[in-house]
This record gives sequence, structure tokens and C-alpha cells, in this order.
Amino acid sequence: MAGERNPCQIVFDVQKLGDDYVFVITGGKAHIGASATAYYYEDQLQVEGVALPRHKEWELARELALQAAEQLGVTVTVVMGIHVDQASREMIDSIIVFVRQEMNRQLVKVGNASS
Repeated sequence: MAGERNPCQIVFDVQKLGDDYVFVITGGKAHIGASATAYYYEDQLQVEGVALPRHKEWELARELALQAAEQLGVTVTVVMGIHVDQASREMIDSIIVFVRQEMNRQLVKVGNASS
């Protein structure tokens, strides 16, 4: 999309594990801050995860895992670690927007590859 930029060298690494997927999303100082796994159990979409203390990636990791599992119909784990020293609210907002847009692109790519 025009005018969009990658605010802190965010990287998506997508791995297919059998029918399932792992999305590793890092940026700035890469690390593991949170992980979320979304899956179907008895026809209900569930999500479980872990957030490390003082890390704020959990809500976004959860959102993306649920979105991907629903769209792909398989189990999806999102591992996320994005750190920018003294990030402003504006920087955090631009990271969130970029990550959501990139996840949508990745899901289109994955969906096209599996059809």
C-alpha cells in the first residue's frame, strides 16, 4: 500500500508445520515477548498464550493468532518480540498498523500458496 513504511525493520518469518503455521514477528531489538496459539476445539476457536513480564506484545499476538487461525482454518502460533527504546505513542501506533497490514499480506500469500 502506498506510503506505508516499516517503522523499525519488522520481520515476519512464516513457517508451515504440517497443516499449521507459526508466525515469528520481530523488530527493533528482536526477542520473545509473547506467544499466542489459536486453534479449533470442538468447533470453537480458542486461544492460549504466554506474555513475559514487562512485555506488551500479548494483545497483538493474540489478535493476530485468532485472525490467522480463523482465516486459514488451522492451528496458528504467533511469537512476537518488538522492542524500540523509548518508543513514543506515535511509534507504537505505527508499529501496530504496520504489523496488522503485513499480517494481512502474509495471510493472502499463505492462502494463495495452499490453494
